[in-house]
Amino acid sequence: MEKFTIKDIAKLAEVSTATVSNFLNGNYAKMSDTTRNKLAGIIDKTNYHPSTTARNLAKNENKTIGVSVADITNPFTTPVISGISERCEKYGYKVIFTNSNNDEKREIENINRMREDEVAGLIIDPVNPDSNIYNQLSNAYTVIVDRQSRRNVIDTIVTDNMNAVQKMVSQMQSHDYDELYFISWPLDGFSTRVNRYSGFKLATKYLNDDHLLTIPYNTELNQSNSFDQTLKQIMSASHKKIGFFTMNSRVLLQLLKSAQRLDYSYPNDFGVATYEEFEWMQLLNPGISCIRQDSFTIGCSAMDLLKEKLETTFSNEPEPQVKIVPTDLIIRESF
Repeated sequence: MEKFTIKDIAKLAEVSTATVSNFLNGNYAKMSDTTRNKLAGIIDKTNYHPSTTARNLAKNENKTIGVSVADITNPFTTPVISGISERCEKYGYKVIFTNSNNDEKREIENINRMREDEVAGLIIDPVNPDSNIYNQLSNAYTVIVDRQSRRNVIDTIVTDNMNAVQKMVSQMQSHDYDELYFISWPLDGFSTRVNRYSGFKLATKYLNDDHLLTIPYNTELNQSNSFDQTLKQIMSASHKKIGFFTMNSRVLLQLLKSAQRLDYSYPNDFGVATYEEFEWMQLLNPGISCIRQDSFTIGCSAMDLLKEKLETTFSNEPEPQVKIVPTDLIIRESF
């Protein structure tokens, strides 16, 4: 079947091509909800993607890569950036980094600015992988890392979040815990959080969300005693052996701070394990059991894949794939 063009989409929606372009770029300020919803439905049904022809002509002449990260303060981000930078230096590419600060609007602006600068390709750690901006990007010159979209349109590199958590929590279960809890930032549809929680539920066989504890995303703002009170209530259950799995290292820190304020300690009062490993965790006594994800390799793999794309002339849009970077279970004395 002949590939749809932006003119075809505009004709079907009975709007101008400029309106379609604004929609694809996330510029909704002068657009009614009716038009926005209509375009979203048409683009979804037609599986519209921009032509790769112009990109194929230009990408071999440009040696600059654009990188957009969701949150530069996230400990996960630094090694990813390091891996991308190392590969860019090896392959002779320059690199431009932008930070979205967890703001979807800023992310769209950063991506559009880099496209206007005609970078050869894009690597994106997305705020919202389901944003309409990704319908405007071609899989021929884009790679996403960490967060997966519900409707996969771009090659994505992730770690094995679900299975890794299932294995670690199963290890905890073998130590005869009466209750296990999953502590996370609000799930909010983010694939990393949702998949890790799914792994937890697969291991525990819990049917409801009674063992899901959420804390605000920005833990520095969490100065109230709400989580302290929740933790105290859980720990007050008599004669129960309690364990916690935290969805990443910053959530782990929040748990340890609350436990310290309440005069609880692991592994005497509770067991604990977490996703992510950082060097400071090895200084704790005893060390924290964790799932070690190789964030540096994620960055390297993203640039390896992007380089392969940029050196390939596509006659058609390549089918999007999900590449999984393996993790390691590190068992210490924390449970």
